[in-house]
Amino acid sequence: MERHPLSPGGNTLVILDACVLLPSRLSDVLFDLMLEGLYFAHWTGDVEAEFLRNWPLVHPDASKSGAKRLKAFQRATNNGHLITGHEDNAFMSRVPARVHDNDRHLIAAALVMANGLDEEDNPALHKVMIVSDNTKHLAGADTRKVGIEVIKAGAFLDQLFDAAPARARQAISKSLSDLTKPPYTKAELVAALRLHGAKAVVAGLKEVAI
Repeated sequence: MERHPLSPGGNTLVILDACVLLPSRLSDVLFDLMLEGLYFAHWTGDVEAEFLRNWPLVHPDASKSGAKRLKAFQRATNNGHLITGHEDNAFMSRVPARVHDNDRHLIAAALVMANGLDEEDNPALHKVMIVSDNTKHLAGADTRKVGIEVIKAGAFLDQLFDAAPARARQAISKSLSDLTKPPYTKAELVAALRLHGAKAVVAGLKEVAI
């Protein structure tokens, strides 16, 4: 069994954008898939600031719980999440010109991670990805040329589900069982994931009991 099925023999290093951390059910599933060991999650201080700034807008009924939610994300990674050094011109200068100014930090952070892989015995075994639903601003085609894959959250979930369906179902089952206040049904979770375009996940979950 491959530990990280999207990069057989290597690691899948994923930068999560604020826009995929803010929707609660989406981030629940993303982190349970990470805790299942399917990939490593990272982000930047800019992402944390954007998350905290936008949390009250996305969750007006729980506007003060953003910091608590962020702490839970940090604990899930054993505080190994934060990428630093991406402000250095050595990385910022390599960000494609078409990338939106507000999102350049994401590409630069991915380049920091890719640069670290050069110390590995076989860097080609590893993969660096950015999961964001704001792919237009990240100039995916240009970014791919510098070795970074940009992918929407639904497509990323589908890739993990297709690559390791049993482990993905186990992770999603945990997401569902943890949602007790208030209880959340499988149908509600499926509907939430459908909104994010996770077609393979939705189809797969319909066929099994979780």
